[in-house]
Amino acid sequence: MDKKALQLLCRFALPPNSLGYCGRGTAPEKFKACILRGKCEGVEEELSKFIVLNPYLEMFRKITGKDKFSMDAAKGYWLGGEALKKAKSQHYKLLLKYFAKQGVPDWLVEDLKKQVPKKFIPLHLFQVLHVGVGRASGSVPYNLETINNCMVRWGTVKELNIDHLTLNIYGLERKREKYILAQSEATVAYRGDFLPGVKIGDTVAVHWGQAIKKLSKEETDNLEFWTRQVLDSIL
Repeated sequence: MDKKALQLLCRFALPPNSLGYCGRGTAPEKFKACILRGKCEGVEEELSKFIVLNPYLEMFRKITGKDKFSMDAAKGYWLGGEALKKAKSQHYKLLLKYFAKQGVPDWLVEDLKKQVPKKFIPLHLFQVLHVGVGRASGSVPYNLETINNCMVRWGTVKELNIDHLTLNIYGLERKREKYILAQSEATVAYRGDFLPGVKIGDTVAVHWGQAIKKLSKEETDNLEFWTRQVLDSIL
């Protein structure tokens, strides 16, 4: 068990799970116990029930030769990393195979077979834009607001309050039929025990309106680089 990898996966899986969008209702307390206390029993089973996350982890297992709950897989999907460089065009078909096995609707799998990406970069943003946030589960509408809520955004802390942060944050705008990165100011929720010692000037990752992780410069650079790569690859 790679506890740090599980903790990273839990951080990003918790916000949509707590909103009822994916995974089971038994997951939130297990995820919190893993993140805060390092008690990760039962977390792997819960993550395996996520209808789109688990297929990506299975695919990373195949292309990296490591456990599907490895740090390579966790970072590759959520923050960008070396594992993304190993993804080739043929692995898109492998992902669709795992989608079908996981229970993604047949109509969606068949639709995705006809929409082969010009470059396959299995960062979370690829799922958000190419597959379409909410299409597998039907839990949310597919629009710009939901796209920005679901993508992993990053921002610099401007103001710090008890339960929320004001950020200069990156997100997406639609211009000339393309998505582009743009900065804006936003207020997001956070928990002090999830971000101990967070301060003005820090960079944090945001998922579904919650600041969930302080990012190092390397993590921020990776996330921005791979985000731009995905945006360039989306038709």
